[in-house]
Amino acid sequence: MLEQLKSLICQFVDVDPDAITEDSVLRKDLGLNSFDLVSVTTAAEAIFGVTIPDSKLGAFKTVGDVISFIESARQA
Repeated sequence: MLEQLKSLICQFVDVDPDAITEDSVLRKDLGLNSFDLVSVTTAAEAIFGVTIPDSKLGAFKTVGDVISFIESARQA
């Protein structure tokens, strides 16, 4: 899942995919703005077959936060 998210993130911001880890901070480390974050999560919804409510976007601080949410949503 991390590799797929790396690929998604790199479609929206110019960052080395090898530098992206689960601990990478979405805004500070990767430079995602609000629009980028919405775009990444919308694409992730399609790829992983989950729904990510807009109200949850503010809770995502790191790549790991996104992965944790997707994993829990897929188990529900």
